[in-house]
Amino acid sequence: MRASGLTKAAIRQIAARPSRLLLTGCTLMVTAFFLAGSIVFTDTLKRQLADDLSPVAAGTAVVVGTDGTQPLDDKRVEELKNVPGVAEVQPVAAGSVLLKGAGRDPYPLIGTALTGPQSVIRPLQGTLPDGPGEVVLTRMLADLPGMGVGSRITLVPQAGVGSATSRDAPARTVTVTVSGVVQVPSAMGTAVLTTPTNARSWLDTDGWQQTLLRVPDRPAADVASTVQAELGRGFSVRTASKLRAESGPKWFTTVSTLLTIFVAVALLAGTLIVSTTYRVLLVRDQTRLALLRCVGARPGQVMRSVLLQAAGSGLIAGAVGTAAAICCAFAITGITALPGPAISAPSLSAGVLASVLAALVAAMPAARAAARVAPVAALSVAATRHAPDRIGRTRALIGALCLGCALLLIALAGLGGAGGAVAAVGSVASAVALFGCLLALGPALLRRATLALQQPVRAVAGLDGALAVRNLGRAARRTAACATVLTLGFTMVAAVLVTLASVEKGTDRRLRERDPVDVVLDDASRTGPSALTPAVVKAVAVLPETDAVVPVTRADGVALGGNGRHQETEIRGLDPAAIPALLADSQRDSHGGDLRRGQAAISTSVAQSLGVRPGDRISLRVSGGGESSAEVALIHPDDAYMLGGVAVLPADFAQLAPLAPVRSLYITAVHRDNPLSLRAPLDRALPSNASLHLSYPGEDRASLRQLIGQLRITALGLVGITVLVSLVGVAITLTLSSMERERENGVLRAVGMRGSRLRSVTAWEAGLLGLYAAVLGVTLGSLYGRMMLGALPGLSSPTIPYGQLTVTLVGALALVLGASVIPALRSAAVSPMTALRAD
Repeated sequence: MRASGLTKAAIRQIAARPSRLLLTGCTLMVTAFFLAGSIVFTDTLKRQLADDLSPVAAGTAVVVGTDGTQPLDDKRVEELKNVPGVAEVQPVAAGSVLLKGAGRDPYPLIGTALTGPQSVIRPLQGTLPDGPGEVVLTRMLADLPGMGVGSRITLVPQAGVGSATSRDAPARTVTVTVSGVVQVPSAMGTAVLTTPTNARSWLDTDGWQQTLLRVPDRPAADVASTVQAELGRGFSVRTASKLRAESGPKWFTTVSTLLTIFVAVALLAGTLIVSTTYRVLLVRDQTRLALLRCVGARPGQVMRSVLLQAAGSGLIAGAVGTAAAICCAFAITGITALPGPAISAPSLSAGVLASVLAALVAAMPAARAAARVAPVAALSVAATRHAPDRIGRTRALIGALCLGCALLLIALAGLGGAGGAVAAVGSVASAVALFGCLLALGPALLRRATLALQQPVRAVAGLDGALAVRNLGRAARRTAACATVLTLGFTMVAAVLVTLASVEKGTDRRLRERDPVDVVLDDASRTGPSALTPAVVKAVAVLPETDAVVPVTRADGVALGGNGRHQETEIRGLDPAAIPALLADSQRDSHGGDLRRGQAAISTSVAQSLGVRPGDRISLRVSGGGESSAEVALIHPDDAYMLGGVAVLPADFAQLAPLAPVRSLYITAVHRDNPLSLRAPLDRALPSNASLHLSYPGEDRASLRQLIGQLRITALGLVGITVLVSLVGVAITLTLSSMERERENGVLRAVGMRGSRLRSVTAWEAGLLGLYAAVLGVTLGSLYGRMMLGALPGLSSPTIPYGQLTVTLVGALALVLGASVIPALRSAAVSPMTALRAD
């Protein structure tokens, strides 16, 4: 038989049996969708990050800045306009301002190009400033209360480089109107933007802090060299391309690698499912293949015919999946009003090619088996033939070796207490080996599981359950392959949940130990009168939103041990009784308890320098002050910075420095879960003084929990690729089982079994398959999630999120049952007369 005729026959076979193309192509289509989606996402992310992180626009070629000692005056800016090749010079005025009603932290005030090729601003709401008293805010600032479009806000400019105003002069204010909200690069995420003239006037500077040059017709490096030579020392001249490269994300390679790994796992899962599907379809197609052998087709030609069908299935599935991913990308960017996605034709073509190669790899075992079909098989009248499910000695040996390697790696990387990269690599290697064991020994494990479930299921579900258990065991190899892939997906989900829950708990605990308060109010000046007067302290303490307020005095001094050693350190006076968490992680003396009169809490480094332990006595001296001795009651970690090097009670501190004013306030909120509740009350209670600085450790903890929540959603979305591919595999596996049992289902219908009972059998079959995979996957995921914590020393606290894992189990069963709907309907729709006909 000629090859061209066989090729035409293969093509006609695809057209005649489109359902087979759907069975093999559906899994590849889903995998190709995510493969193409990851490519589009990565390319779009690269472009978006370049725009969001770049401090200069694409139209800027050279950036001229100062060294921080002198600004660029108008004369030098005019000289830059005469440099050969320079088409536009855009001066930039930059400084910082306080915003009344937005806390005590200064925000950047930037006067720069708002339109044109050198602008990095994209308007979102309102209009750009066109008057002397207008500003625009970034989205992060605009979300604060009272900062919307049309609002009148008050700025308190801070003295900066080139300012004509003394830092000790009374703070002046400027009232402006918010004309719009804009999107800017992340480096300007909380900035107030206006025209260069406005910013320079409000900051009262003698010049410009930066100048942007547009150079359309000359190499930027040549212009930068010329400008540097003319300006001389004291000014920095850099090309914009270099600045954009330096601002690129260092973690982007890691993100791309993770995407590649998750898509590769999904592609492997899809390949396993498609390979099993081809084997079943080959058994159903053995008569046609034997007839081809009878009319002269050689084994190689039959093999190429099967591979050609597989390549066609992979090509169609890859093209459809890629097109769907592109359409979804355009739809998402259109709905969110973001720039269109970045489409890379070579990368997407490679994705389609990967789908074709996956189909060929999956079909190769079936193609080889097809080449061995004897011509005499054409005389067989059997519609199906079950492939043997025995694992054989080779598979048993491979499975045993994989299991041994997995257990050994668990002992070394997990139980052995390995950390860092060893724990990460060991965990991944152990998981790979264990799933190799499941692939090899899966049929035997599944048969034993069905035998164990036979009696309990029959007692609960009756005949329907008994038939479902028997059906799972009849094609154990195919069902085990599907269950292994499904287990892989649920294992990844459980591992993500355990790892992130542990990281969240561990990091939150560390932050609470390091920052046990919600707000720290500091007086920035270390000498002279303090802005934290008794009236200010009282005003903060009486706020209904504050729970505890601890005043802190401090002074530079020396601590001396009994052995003659001494250590210069900062001594603080505070009473931690109101906030016991300040001492929560301290090593106490034999009497325990809180800090008392005549005692001191010292840091670990000070204790090591002095060679003292809890219970020893030390001497404390302050420059220009007094001297006292104290018993070392507690030794706190160095990162418990709120206690400083040495902490004593206020009464003991008064003996050392009786005139030292309060320099800090440690504040906790009544509602600890909502530290934001203190922002507005503190802003109203505190005077407008540039020396007062507020920090919000409680908000840092809340931001961390929000970040981990976002990471959890992202990670679950990535591992969900494998779960979705596995669910498609479940649907295909059940469909194949339904196809094989057409005659059997027809006989059952003929003897009186209703379609609802057949649907129940399929549902029980899917439920048992999902339960097997979910229980095994959640167990293994919890184990490997716990092992992965060794790669995060100090950042995690082992935690098993039982609630989330329970939801995973229930959700897994629901998803698997959802995947069984179409096969169940197909089983119930079998006509007795049609099922009894010869195939």
